[in-house]
Parts: sequence; C-alpha cells; structure tokens
Amino acid sequence: MGITGNLKTMELSELLQWVSQGTKTGTLVIDNGRVKKKIYFKAGRIFSSASTDPREHLGHFLVSHGYITEEELSKAISMQEQSGMLLGKILTTIGALSEDDLHRLLRLKAEESVYDLFSWGEGEFRFVDEELPEGTMVPMNLDLTSIVLEGVQRVDEWSRIREIIPSPLAVPVTITDLLADPSLSPAARKVLEQVNDDRTVEEIQVETHSSEFLVSKVLFDEVRKGRVKIVRPRWGTPPDAEGKKEASAQAEAIGAAGLVQKAKQHLKKAELEQALRHLRAARSLEPDSKPVQQALAKGEEIVGKQIEKAGVTLESIPKLERSMEELPKLQISPQAGFILSRLNGTYDVRSIVKISPMPQIDALLVVYRLLEAGHISLK
Repeated sequence: MGITGNLKTMELSELLQWVSQGTKTGTLVIDNGRVKKKIYFKAGRIFSSASTDPREHLGHFLVSHGYITEEELSKAISMQEQSGMLLGKILTTIGALSEDDLHRLLRLKAEESVYDLFSWGEGEFRFVDEELPEGTMVPMNLDLTSIVLEGVQRVDEWSRIREIIPSPLAVPVTITDLLADPSLSPAARKVLEQVNDDRTVEEIQVETHSSEFLVSKVLFDEVRKGRVKIVRPRWGTPPDAEGKKEASAQAEAIGAAGLVQKAKQHLKKAELEQALRHLRAARSLEPDSKPVQQALAKGEEIVGKQIEKAGVTLESIPKLERSMEELPKLQISPQAGFILSRLNGTYDVRSIVKISPMPQIDALLVVYRLLEAGHISLK
C-alpha cells in the first residue's frame, strides 16, 4: 500500500518511521517545486537515492568536499558521455578516488540528501510500493532510526546557526588566519578559502558547489572559535518567512492550472525566469499531473529555443567584455559570478555548464542574461 501527502501535514520523521516499521520496499518521491528527491527502500532501509539538485549529484558533491577538482569533474563527465559508464567508476579508473572512498562518499551523499529534507517546510510526497529503478546503482544499507535522530538534531542545529547567520546574503569577515588550522577537513578548507570579506554565504555556496547547510555550518563553527564575524548583507534583502508563506498561499489559491496559464503569459512577454518559476510551482502542487509535466517540458523547450535564438549554444565560446576592475562593482547573482569566473577564452558553454552546480537550463539562462547585459560576447 502506498501513501501520499504533504510535509506540512505529515512530518518527515513520521513518514520515515512509517516506511521503517512497515519494512517497506519501494520509492519515496518528495517534490518542493524546486527540487525533486527520490529515496529507494528495501525492507524498510535506504537502498539508494537520487536528486534533481545538481549539487547533490556525485560529481558536485565530491568537488564540494574537496575530493576532486572542477577540472577532474569536467574530464570525468566528458568520458561518461563517450562511454556511458557510471561517474564513480570513471573516477576510480582514472585514479581520482579509491573504491573505498567512493563507497564511503556515496553513503555520506545519500545521508546528506535525506538530512536536507528535514529543513523543508513543505513538499508533496508519495510512496510507490515495490517500485525501484531499473538502472545500475551502487547499493547501500542505511538504518532509518539513526537517520531520523540525526535529521531531528540537524533541525535544532539549523535554528542555532540561523541566530548567527540569518540569511545566505550575509557576509563572513575574517578576524584571523582561517587556513592555519591543520585539523580542517577538506570541505571546511574549501569553504574558508573562499572567504574574502566580500563574498556572501550564497556566493561561497555556488563557488564551492556546496549546500547552504555545509557552508553555514563551517562558518558557524569559525564564529564560535572567534575567527570569523558575520555582517549584514551588502545589498538586497532576503524574502522573509511571511513573504514566502504569502507566495505559497497565492500559488495554492490559483492552483496548478492557474500557474500554468500565468507561465504562458510570461513566455509571450519573453519573461523566461518568471515562466519557469510558475511552471515549477505548478509541478510542486500537482507532481503527478501529466498536463503539468507536459507544460513544464514545453516551457523549458520554448525557453531553450529563445536562448538559442539569441546565439547562446553549447558550442559558443563566451568572452568577458568587462575589465577585472569592473567585475566587483557589478551587482550580479552568485550564479552569474560563477559563470564569469570560469571564462578563460577557450571553454565553450558546454564545458562551463558541465561543471556548474545549476540545472542546464538555468545555467544557459544565466549566460543569456550576461550576454543581454553586455558583460560577455560569444564566438
């Protein structure tokens, strides 16, 4: 027997306990409109997992934890496209990882993906009995009791972190040398290397391919040691909780069909980001709706054609049209900053998209906007 609902009315811990106590085998799908995750179970224990968030894909996870470089990731993805092999197998073949490290990190990646779900305030879920992926997967065997206990502790830890780092737009400022500590983990060192008294938490996330929790936790620990202080955002203000609730309430009020209709209006006006946002919100409200899924696919196709029409193709080579002195003065998103910092005159758009911690259509949209603003040219 399956189950459906929303995390607003059934907490994740309760849902996982239902799976564990029933020794269920099948797939748990959870979608919050931005990210969709799948957790696969065998006899009430986690067998494997998957996520649409690129930062939770194996390659980006390994980059964020300091086990491989962006160059190694790009090389491995190119080899994967040619051979069809699993990325983990390629990385062990080229000597970037040992087999033991790969299995340990796959387990850690799966655990972190589930822990992240505990921070979701809402999200549609459904459990499909006896359904498991057909493709090759590296199996694992995670106990749900320990996952739930750690997840609940993670929620408490988040509340303490938020008291010190209230927004991803906050800026960490160094008080002393952060890299002198020999006990730093590779992931912590990678985060602290990006602290330059100017980058926001969100910018550090993008630069390091990391989750907000990982970056915030590293900085929180440094604040407690007296080596970092957190200052207010240098520009912009984050949406407050009430604003998010209001937007969510409005989405529910007009329903998925209304959101799809609004998305079509945005597409007619070439308001591409707004269109995708409405279509993804519609999918969140009705994740199993075929018309909504088709509308999202069609919308992404239209957005892709609009971007290509402007000259942004995967074979295009972006060239920076701003001086290095101008770059810090540009009020651009962390995602745009990531793209700009990877331009070297030889990387084509495909190579940059491969190593970007964003979905491909989102990364292409960033390139498109940079081109529109005159920050880059394409050849």
